[in-house]
Amino acid sequence: MSEFLAPLDYRRAKDTLRALDFYTAYSPEGAQRVTALLNERYPLVFTRLEQRTFANDALVLELAGADVTDPLVFVSHLDSLHAREPLITIEQPMTVPLQRAHLVALFEALDALLQSGYQPSGELFLCLSMDGLSSGAGARAMAEYLEKRKITPCFVLDHGGYVTRSAFRRYLPDGAPLALIGISEKGRLEGRVTAPTVPTGEERAALRPLNVLLDSGSRLGAHPRRASLCKTSAQMLQEISRHAPLLLRLSIVNPRLTFPLLRLLWQKRAVLSQFFVSELTVTGISTQGEPSRSPSAAELTFSQQTVPGKPLSWWKTRLLRKACQNGARMEFTLENEHSARSKTNGAAWDALETAIEILFERAVIAPCLSPNVTDGRFYARLQNKVYRFSPFLVNGREALRAECTVDDAALQTAVQFFRQMLSV
Repeated sequence: MSEFLAPLDYRRAKDTLRALDFYTAYSPEGAQRVTALLNERYPLVFTRLEQRTFANDALVLELAGADVTDPLVFVSHLDSLHAREPLITIEQPMTVPLQRAHLVALFEALDALLQSGYQPSGELFLCLSMDGLSSGAGARAMAEYLEKRKITPCFVLDHGGYVTRSAFRRYLPDGAPLALIGISEKGRLEGRVTAPTVPTGEERAALRPLNVLLDSGSRLGAHPRRASLCKTSAQMLQEISRHAPLLLRLSIVNPRLTFPLLRLLWQKRAVLSQFFVSELTVTGISTQGEPSRSPSAAELTFSQQTVPGKPLSWWKTRLLRKACQNGARMEFTLENEHSARSKTNGAAWDALETAIEILFERAVIAPCLSPNVTDGRFYARLQNKVYRFSPFLVNGREALRAECTVDDAALQTAVQFFRQMLSV
């Protein structure tokens, strides 16, 4: 069977995944170290592809094509939280962030193709940002660069979707995995709530900043989750219903009608959080002042994910009304609207479905609302064919944490997938 395997340097791929584990948040030094590491591990890629640098050390790698088809655009961000399990050096499966495994498999596939004299049918772009979990300035700058060049890609492919046997199992044929392709993405709001500072000498008369802040925080956290059905998730359920047994099919074939019941049935299940819930999370509280006295200043930071349906302006008004009392002030530091839905037909969608069906036997393929933060949200204006899919089989816990288990078989499957998509 070895003659059917895609060329792949397993040791290099795993060592690269371990070496990248240090990079969790953007810094100029960290981003430059990441670029140098990838250049060292994949010199042929960096030699053959033209390089351009953008905001926050974002990197675009370009390769001229034969101009037979539209350009191919692969995107990803490199910053990532550590996986739940620490990486180990011995040769056994390891758990890594999904987008990092996605990127390394893409580089392995491209490196092997270049060694064989590969030239893409259309121009090839690899757009790698270093700040996807924070500002996203790099991805935004690269998307604007492609837009100015009037690039109309065949597709834009990011991480975000996955294959699983842990979601909607009752609705699928026995043994069939579910392949979820993200066609849109939740919106994001990040910000801070600041309590009024107490002037020196007026500590007794003024409200204590920490009390004001905790009061605001309690109102923000009173109902942090809001379940709703967006068009993308309704489309996902309708596609799954086509493969479900008759009685179960009736419960999801018209999700607009049955969602109130489904919300009750799924309230303790991971699928509700991933695809249907807008959620606010308090990410930190900081204070200033002397150790022996009540703080003279206090600040709270938060993050809000929003399911498509209501604009960010609605969410901002809601948060301001809750938090801004007794002099507390709210400032928004990040605002990303939910992304538009991509098409689920045409050549790009067909290519994705074909690659998945070849590598994941009997897979049920459905569009979904991506539960992960991706760079794809900035590329929607490029033909509206932005897809989020990583060719890794994940369990329920890994899906919630955007992780995957990597071993030789998983890497081989992923590399074969990217070889197919690079050859579209």
